[in-house]
Amino acid sequence: MKKYMIAGVLLLSLTVTGCSTQQTSSRPTSNTSSIVINAINDNASGVQANAPVRSDRIVSENLTVSAAETLTVKNGETLYIQNGAELTVDGAVSCENGGAIKIQSGGSLLLNGKMTLNGSLELGGFLGIREKGEINGAGVLTVLNSFDDVNCEGTCLAKIKAPAPVEKDGVTYVGGVLIVNKKYPVPKDYGAELGLVIDDAYDTLLKMREDSGYAMPLVSGYRSYELQTELFEYYCEIDDIARVEMYSARPGHSEHQTGLAMDIGELSEDYVNTEEGAWLTDNCYKYGFIIRFPKGSEHKTGYDYEPWHIRWLGKSTAKLVYDSGLTLEEFLGVDPT
Repeated sequence: MKKYMIAGVLLLSLTVTGCSTQQTSSRPTSNTSSIVINAINDNASGVQANAPVRSDRIVSENLTVSAAETLTVKNGETLYIQNGAELTVDGAVSCENGGAIKIQSGGSLLLNGKMTLNGSLELGGFLGIREKGEINGAGVLTVLNSFDDVNCEGTCLAKIKAPAPVEKDGVTYVGGVLIVNKKYPVPKDYGAELGLVIDDAYDTLLKMREDSGYAMPLVSGYRSYELQTELFEYYCEIDDIARVEMYSARPGHSEHQTGLAMDIGELSEDYVNTEEGAWLTDNCYKYGFIIRFPKGSEHKTGYDYEPWHIRWLGKSTAKLVYDSGLTLEEFLGVDPT
């Protein structure tokens, strides 16, 4: 086997009985590859007949897939977008089953067109899904670090795999998203400096009110550990504790203590049947919120349906959750209890 180095790319020259396959290299474009290695038939060297061998395609500089082009990543291929390189897709990308796209740290993929993802997309760098961009298919988008690495203005219908939970100072984050539920608490003194709610969330609520034309009164924003204790104990005095735990969080387990959750409008399931409540359900994701406890998801969230309870995630992450059709627990891959 001979090895060649061209522009920092390792090329392999494979010679087998009755067949010689030698790779040549050209500058990577939307429809060429740095390395192409086909199936090999070389029983003498111990290689299984027709065994697939992975081949690498490397984007090391800024490239564009034009509107008329389709970039195909085939079974057995890996497309690397390296540090400092930006791949802009105005046309289409097809990542076949068994194919892989890896956006490395410092690399970027900007999607203006459509990606059919039946293989894998590994995000260690930046992914921008522009307004007309779309990702669909049966493959998996794996976020290695943070959901801040994704800017979703378009649509993502592919399955998303989140990073593992990370605990910092008693608070649990998944890909930079703070998670609070029956399993994951926050410390007793967390959020004491917050006041009403997180500024970005409240400012966005005001914008949402203005755009909707509805009053959307803020019934409840930040709640301290002490206030949540009073509420939970009061409900336990008037109702069975098993029932209380379906509509009220134990102290330290309430999203309200983070300042990222708000109760809007009316604290009734009938709120969704009002024009205001229906508008909130259908449109809050556009402003960075999700309906935190959707209808029919009690066993997935641990709480009753609450069409008034919204959770701030930021516009991009809220859009990803909305497109997924999942609860926040399912989207982040964490248990509710």
